[in-house]
Amino acid sequence: MLYRSIWPAPRHKIVLLCSSLFLSFSLPSQAQDSASVLPDWLSFGFEQQSRMQVLNGQFRAGLDGDDQGFEWRNALTVKMDFDSFSIETEVADMRTYFVDEDSALDSFTNNPIDILQANVNIPVSGVFSEDDKGFIKIGRFTMDQGSRRFVARNRYRNTINSFAGIHAGLENGDTSIELFYTRPTQRLVDGDWIDNKPRLDKQSKDFFWGAYLTTPLTAQSDMVQLYLLGADERRDRPANQRFDVLTTGLRLFRNPAAGRWHYDAEAVYQFGDAPALDAVSELRDHKARYFHFSLGYSFEADWRPRLSFIYHYGSGDKDPLDNESNELDHLFGVPRPDFGPTGLFRAFQRVNTKSPGLMLNLQPAGNVDAYLRWQRPSLAEEAQGWRTTRYRHPGGLGETFLGDQLESRVRWHLFDDKLTVDGGYVWINPGPYMDLVNKGESHYFYLQTIVEL
Repeated sequence: MLYRSIWPAPRHKIVLLCSSLFLSFSLPSQAQDSASVLPDWLSFGFEQQSRMQVLNGQFRAGLDGDDQGFEWRNALTVKMDFDSFSIETEVADMRTYFVDEDSALDSFTNNPIDILQANVNIPVSGVFSEDDKGFIKIGRFTMDQGSRRFVARNRYRNTINSFAGIHAGLENGDTSIELFYTRPTQRLVDGDWIDNKPRLDKQSKDFFWGAYLTTPLTAQSDMVQLYLLGADERRDRPANQRFDVLTTGLRLFRNPAAGRWHYDAEAVYQFGDAPALDAVSELRDHKARYFHFSLGYSFEADWRPRLSFIYHYGSGDKDPLDNESNELDHLFGVPRPDFGPTGLFRAFQRVNTKSPGLMLNLQPAGNVDAYLRWQRPSLAEEAQGWRTTRYRHPGGLGETFLGDQLESRVRWHLFDDKLTVDGGYVWINPGPYMDLVNKGESHYFYLQTIVEL
């Protein structure tokens, strides 16, 4: 692979890494000094994430060898709080450096300096009872909804989903409802993604809307969540290329706690219209499914061990050439909590995947947490191929087992959680499918620091 950087000399790598470490240790004390001179209605927030990552053994179609990258994300938030409303603006700069010429960069990795959020937030109360509390947010914003599997503000991924429109919420005790009607933000660069040249983001002509209802199911902290999501992606496409689907979801869960069982069961059904196969055909019927189940126990012991069984199923297209689409669309969700890191890795998602596994969570100290996760992903439908790695095999290859994935992660929280040092490793042991496409083992390493002020 050819190497490409925006800096001419390797010494700049050292300068950049040293600058990141300097920021990590010096900014917390400086921020406290500056905050004391601000008026009560004005506040600033800052997040700086620096991540070095290395991929040994490329698993994507058409690529070979190794890759590396330095992801650099800075976000400055300014908030103005008044008696009857607040204004929030967040400017973010998200770039990737030191990658190879043919690295798989896109809007998931790069979004040079732009406005991530700019909104007005109006608090509301007493809508149905005296204990009601809520908000109405108008403008550009980010969101976390439910399990974050279909709507989320990205944490590990270098770039962050944002939307423009209206977002409202209301809660009373443990019961809450959230509604939103938006246009997703389209992340842009000037030229090639690898060059990191800024270009203003814009709102797409598509629409994305939804409703979430969460309420207690039993007195033992069991919760139920119902949701409906709509994606209408036809405004800037030819009539036979629109994507117009509804996503219905039901989730039952109990959060982990020492000395008791926990679980998370989520079922999703999607239906609607998917793009036609060519310029003259009619829209295809879209019918897709997703199911997640996890069950575990949190032990009352040193290091707080928590052992869980996990299973995921995301439908794939049974026949990519027929008039029905069965490929799950995970919309604006994040794969990391279920399938491992994104960044240069991003091997598995919820599309055309079935994956059982085991996960062990540990907390060796009050400010240190870790986990070890083993999974065995396979194709849900043989004919579609490994969707997230650019493989297409209409008719199938006769194998569906992709391999074993072993993932580890350790996080160390410092300075009252203002600084986090996070490191991880993922190993893919190839299965029969990878053998047939001439791919071997993959090893992914990362080390990052996160400063939050």
